Amino acid sequence: MKIISFRKILGPNVYHYKPVFIMRIDLEDLVDTETKSIAGFNERLLKSLPGLYEHTCSTEKKGGFVERLHEGTYFAHLLEHMALELSHLVGIDVNYGKARFAGVPGQYDIITRFKNAPTMQACCEQSIQIVMDLLNNKEVDLASILEKIKKVENEALGPSGQCIYDAAKRRDIPVKRIGDGSLLQLGWGKKIRRVQAAVTDKTNLIASDLVQDKEVTKKFLRQSLIPVPDGVLIHSEEELESAITQIHAPYVLKPVDGHHGEGVILNLQNLEELKEAFKNICHLSNAFLLEEMCSGNDYRILIIDGKFIAAAERRAPEVKGDGVSTITQLIAELNKDPLRKPGHSGFLTTIVVDEIMIQHLNKNSVNLETVLEKDRVVTLRGNANLSSGGTATDVTKQVPDETKALCERIARLIGLDICGIDVISADLTKPLDESFKVIEVNAGPGLRMHLGHAEKGERTVGDEIVEMLMPKGEHGRIPIIGVTGTNGKTTVVRLLNKIMSRDSEFTVGMTSTDGVFVGNKQIAEGDSSGPQSAEMILMDPAVECAVLEIARGGLLRGGLPYDWSDAAVITNIRADHLGQDGIRTIDDLVWIKSLVAERVKEGGVLVLNADDMNSVSLINNERVQRLDRKIVLYSTREYNSILSAHLSMGHDAFWCENEEFLGVVNGHRLSLGHCIDYPLTRVSGASFQISNILAAMATAISLGESPVHVMEALRNFNPTAENQGRFNIYRIHDAHVIIDYGHNADAISNIGEILYKHPDAHKIAMFGLPGDRSDDLLTLTAHQMGKVFDEVYVRDDEDLRGRQPLEVPQFLENIFNVSFPNLKHHVVHDYKTELHGILSNLKKGDIFVIFFENLKPLLQILREFDPKPVDKIEGQTVVYKPQSSDELSLR
Repeated sequence: MKIISFRKILGPNVYHYKPVFIMRIDLEDLVDTETKSIAGFNERLLKSLPGLYEHTCSTEKKGGFVERLHEGTYFAHLLEHMALELSHLVGIDVNYGKARFAGVPGQYDIITRFKNAPTMQACCEQSIQIVMDLLNNKEVDLASILEKIKKVENEALGPSGQCIYDAAKRRDIPVKRIGDGSLLQLGWGKKIRRVQAAVTDKTNLIASDLVQDKEVTKKFLRQSLIPVPDGVLIHSEEELESAITQIHAPYVLKPVDGHHGEGVILNLQNLEELKEAFKNICHLSNAFLLEEMCSGNDYRILIIDGKFIAAAERRAPEVKGDGVSTITQLIAELNKDPLRKPGHSGFLTTIVVDEIMIQHLNKNSVNLETVLEKDRVVTLRGNANLSSGGTATDVTKQVPDETKALCERIARLIGLDICGIDVISADLTKPLDESFKVIEVNAGPGLRMHLGHAEKGERTVGDEIVEMLMPKGEHGRIPIIGVTGTNGKTTVVRLLNKIMSRDSEFTVGMTSTDGVFVGNKQIAEGDSSGPQSAEMILMDPAVECAVLEIARGGLLRGGLPYDWSDAAVITNIRADHLGQDGIRTIDDLVWIKSLVAERVKEGGVLVLNADDMNSVSLINNERVQRLDRKIVLYSTREYNSILSAHLSMGHDAFWCENEEFLGVVNGHRLSLGHCIDYPLTRVSGASFQISNILAAMATAISLGESPVHVMEALRNFNPTAENQGRFNIYRIHDAHVIIDYGHNADAISNIGEILYKHPDAHKIAMFGLPGDRSDDLLTLTAHQMGKVFDEVYVRDDEDLRGRQPLEVPQFLENIFNVSFPNLKHHVVHDYKTELHGILSNLKKGDIFVIFFENLKPLLQILREFDPKPVDKIEGQTVVYKPQSSDELSLR
């Protein structure tokens, strides 16, 4: 047994709507072995991990998994449950797991939910280690295993980031973590807001710089009659002696540009202590503040969007003696608190021993090896920052209005949208008095001390920050349309992009198999139908509407890039990609594509092809039915029983009747023009293009676009310039050349539907088929080629996808020899040379169809033959008036 790979999927995916972690394994010689067949294995497993007795498995009752063990289960299933149990034992309890065949004999994907990917990976790895130990009759040291997992670096959001993330989720605002830090994106496209802990995309840079310089901040506040402690700015140890003559002891020494309490040393009594303190912190800054230490308690006030939100009393970390333990041991005991974690990753911070702590202890006549008498309390530091190990008590509800108003004024004067004000006061809950002093003002203040105090139903600081970023009623969403299917999805995406781009000031972002586009400007080339390309669109603040092509591979390997869409289109689900990624049947493909339908928001629009039974089957999908969505059907046929039944139930539908586009929306019948009206459907009988038009019409009109606007947009859609590579027809001399992306039997059949209307034409094709398709699919496509064409040239794709050179062409040749003995067929060894030769020798009436892999090099060759884009094969050709000088050169 060995691990092949790890990966994580962050968006809704075919396994779960929440993020999942996937470990791919090769079971090797254990592939067909049941655990019960190994003597004593199940018993030793349950002794090592007794928590497995609680697992329900498919029985949905405790003990269900143990029943499966005794009945007989395989190792992939076992590893899934072991990983979940280990996650429970280390405190990151997750409750979803699945084992799935990965498409290669012996290989399986172990899929689990996760909260922290590195920890989940460690759980998966240790599951395998436990299995290997059990197989080798070794004792399982569970305590050691759990300790290893716990030591794995935690990349989960800290409490501050998590509280904002959770608040956004409660408001149904899409929220996405950027990178592994605390930076969050709320919303999509033009509605995006970003926040990193307590710093937002609108936090004033000048105000942030101002509070970074503590001396300038004090002067600024003093001018506004805000009480601050007296102090002196120094740059070197030599200046200390002169500085202490200007203020009174006790003193505070701190970096002028410090943060999180780093380097703050309190209660210094004389020059000797100041010099020792300076030596400990001199590396932290080039300038320091020497201040009079104010007497009183330490408080932090949080102001958000100009309003007082929270206040907490902070206490320095301290230990309480037991008469037996040293201070070092007492600190270790404190650090066992599960709330204490390194840095800012927990609600409290792990206490770290350093020179500043040692100096503080020495001042109190103790050291790290001192055994404190019972009940004696010793503080470990002078400052009470949580970052230094301090604790906090909420006092929000006790703060007087006068004090709140003063703090709001301070934040207003400084100009921070989120402002942390450090205050010393005898008692902040009492009316203002002379003890009130502002010690510091902070940009990006820590939020941890204000978390965990809210009672059930009360607003948190995360809620306040989210409301500042997105006021009530705003959810940060832009219209999102997802388009998936086997054939036609690229054309539908392009049609919808044309429709939704209402004017030059409305920016649509589009992804497709030929690139990423923002406002009709291409920003990336190549196949961009996966989640990463869609994320580019959704993260672009210029985008006001997203039209996304969603391919099978991206869905399976990367999930969806969004949580919910406003509309989804399923063009068709046909036999393609079988044999890849564990996809064995058409039902597997339906399962994958159904995710796009299931993630249409409540009240959204799901558009299905009534001519395709696999697409229509989604109407009965339990998860599709769960939300109240509008389901709209479309059909190229005048009489489609499924569509007719749908209409009879009062639902919306679109269809083509006598070459006229018709629709019923909310009971109103619409006439949407004739096929001849639209350049894309002027080729008589092109039912696949009629289907594409109907899909776009149904989606746009159901989303509220005016039928008049939809018709106008589609009339101005240029099949050559705006739908490159999808059934583009050119006239070269007296012959016709068609370029298309068709790479499966259904696509070939669609082309054949038109070519059959030209029985006297000599029909030639040059094509290659993807090597990762199963032999059955290659055979099916070859048979369709043999039915449609008189002569074929078969080539290798540049990407062989696991096949040997010429393996696919020779495989197809064998089929042609047996099934189509009269078909002229050739194996292409030099693609460019052969293509030049065919184009140079085309005769009048020939129809040459080029099924391409890469469009750009093909267009470069075609340009040499002065092609003219046309919209018909027979009769008088209509040459398009170019929209730019590049159009006729096949831009």
